[in-house]
Amino acid sequence: MAYSAASIANAFLNHAFAEGKSISPMKAQKLVYIAHGYALVECREPILDEVFEAWKFGPVLNTLYHECKYFGKDGIPRLLDDFDHDTGTVKKAPIPTDPKVAELIDFVWQTYGEERAADLSDWTHEKGGPWDQVTDGGRKILRHQEVPNDLIRDYFFRTMYTV
Repeated sequence: MAYSAASIANAFLNHAFAEGKSISPMKAQKLVYIAHGYALVECREPILDEVFEAWKFGPVLNTLYHECKYFGKDGIPRLLDDFDHDTGTVKKAPIPTDPKVAELIDFVWQTYGEERAADLSDWTHEKGGPWDQVTDGGRKILRHQEVPNDLIRDYFFRTMYTV
């Protein structure tokens, strides 16, 4: 069930384009992070084929950052590409067709799609959250430092099921 970061981002972009809305690269990162967190709890497995890294501005998927960095703070104007390692070609990243993943993405879009990117980013820096734990509150940022899935899963479990 693991997809590329671009595939999951494209599912959110598809929603945004259909509704005449815009998603910045930062918002795409955060929506994909949230979807991944919910998937770790609800599906009990990752929906991504790569891991989040603890960057200065929160959890980041390296490939998604590099695919979107040229858009700056503007909205992403098109669906994103994937590099096909088998053929050595670039192609549009396919939107996931797995019904569980599609339902999860729909839920995250309906729940968080209207949120500002900065607010979503603040949430990913929350004290006690995975990024905060890995970076010691942002004091220890290391290059390519992984944010482990078990920390993300446990955090989302607490967030989802704490009244």
